[in-house]
This record gives sequence, structure tokens and C-alpha cells, in this order.
Amino acid sequence: MYKQELLALCALLIIVIGFPMSVFAYQYVYLPTTHGEIKVIDLVARAPEAGGWDPEYITVNRGDTVRLRIAAHDVVHGFAIGKLGIDVGSIIPGEVATVEFVANEVGQFTYYCNVWCSPYHYRMRGTLEVVDPADPDAFPMTEEGVDFSELDIDSPHEVEFYPANRPSAARGRALSDQIELPALGDLRSQSPSAVFQTIREGEAAASLSDEEVWDLVAYLWSSATTPEQRAQGETLYAKNCAACHGETGGGDGPGGRYLEEQPIDFTDARTMAGGSSEIYYAKIRRGGMGTGMPYWGTIFTEEETWSIVDYLWTFLFRDAETE
Repeated sequence: MYKQELLALCALLIIVIGFPMSVFAYQYVYLPTTHGEIKVIDLVARAPEAGGWDPEYITVNRGDTVRLRIAAHDVVHGFAIGKLGIDVGSIIPGEVATVEFVANEVGQFTYYCNVWCSPYHYRMRGTLEVVDPADPDAFPMTEEGVDFSELDIDSPHEVEFYPANRPSAARGRALSDQIELPALGDLRSQSPSAVFQTIREGEAAASLSDEEVWDLVAYLWSSATTPEQRAQGETLYAKNCAACHGETGGGDGPGGRYLEEQPIDFTDARTMAGGSSEIYYAKIRRGGMGTGMPYWGTIFTEEETWSIVDYLWTFLFRDAETE
């Protein structure tokens, strides 16, 4: 009798506990994997001169859960996937970093090393392609927000009018309350030097010194963005640009000595004041032809690129929020 009661109790427990667990497993384990496979991919990082990424090209289906196991075989490397917000940080030789994500978006995405590893560091790039088995021809069509063909990206932009000292956005903000500025249009398409001349020639600025007019220009550039955007740009610059252009923008990063041309010095007011935000945006997206500067258009989103441009102006102007 006791044995029968025990068996009945076990059967009841199986029904009470096992059934809900089976429903849970079906909903949260079985169902997701029926809509896409779990793809485990081993990825090896070597210095570019030793082969770079292996493999260099990865193809997965839309809906797949992708688990990357990344190992560095020689020096410290980094790993990130552009436009997907994936960044695993530094990978120490002998260790394996793992990142898992669901490939929901069709397209080609660039994975790259974002830790300086070699004079040829910029070659550390590979491609992740996400295809839709139900629609193999589906491919996102993207259009740049800036027409590169209309911009002189590669020529030096030395100008006659540039600040002798680093202008202050904080002083410019105080001055802006005292005078009425002329209509200036879209600042992204204009250089600081051109805007300086427009303000300088106006009646409202007749009593101002050149230094004060430059402070106004600094305020206009500072107020065209937000502290959050500049902070994002600072982070991206530090990880991806400082190795060549230097931490303080002086073109003196350790990687610059290996390039065919010296990296741009963002603190040089004569040339920096002659470029526009659109020019610097296009340069980042397309890269520097024949200079060794890689293109970043396949890695950064447009928003990320603009945030870097916004941060670059802090090398020319003192920001109102940080003074």
C-alpha cells in the first residue's frame, strides 16, 4: 500500500512540476532555436603581417544565434563589430573571449581589432554577412547623408583667418547675449573661418575684437551639439583614432610614424579652421586616399561619425561645458 502511495505521489509531482517545466523549455529553449540555429564560430586574431583574422569572412542566417569564441595568438588584440554595438574589449594571448548575439539584421558588417597591435593595425578587418534564407536577394540599401562628390576632402584647407589663441565657447556664450548674430545657415557645411568673416563683417560685431569674434564662433560650434554626443565621440576617438592622431589631437600618435603621410594635426588652427564638419565627416567615412588612413564608413554609424566630428572641434575650441 505504501509503495503504491509513493508511486502516486511521484506521478503527481511529475505532473505538477514537470509539465510547467516542459512548457517553459518549449517556449524559451526549443522555440527560439527553431527560428534560427546556434552557430559557434572560432575566430583567431593574429597581427596583420601574420595573417590577421581567421576566418576573414563569416556568413550566418538571419535569426541565428551567433556565438563567437575569439582567441589572440600573438599580441593583445581587441574585437568589435561595427554598427552592431558589439565590443568585447582587449583579448589577452592565451585567453578566449566569448560574445553571443542574435543576427537579426540583414547586411554586411565589419569586425575589426580596436586595440593597437601592429603598424598595419588598420588591416585587421573581417566581414560578417547576415543573409535571409527566405529572401536571399534582400540587402539593405543605404545612402550617405553627405554627398562626397561635392566636397574637396583631400586638399589642405589652410586659411588666412584663424584664431591666434584657442577660442573660448564660454566667453562666446556670454557675448551672444549682447549682440544679434546674422543668419548663418547650416554650420556643418561651413568652415569656422568663413563664419568668422561673416560675423566680422556685420555691424553687430563692429565693436568686438577678433578674439571676441572667435569666441562667438567657438560658442556656435559648441552649441551645435550636446555633451553626450561629444562624450561618445571622445570614446570612439580614443579607441580608433588616437593611435595615429594622438591623444590630444596633435598628429603625434605612435602609429603615425608608419604612415606615408603625417596624420592631420587637429590642433593646428590654420588648417583646422579651414575645414567644415561635412569635410571631416566625409574624410572619416571614406578614408584618406594614399595616406594610410582607413575608411570607417562600414564601421561607424552616421550618428557615431558625427559625434567624432563634434569631438574633433574641441581640439580647436575650448568647450563651454568643460571650462
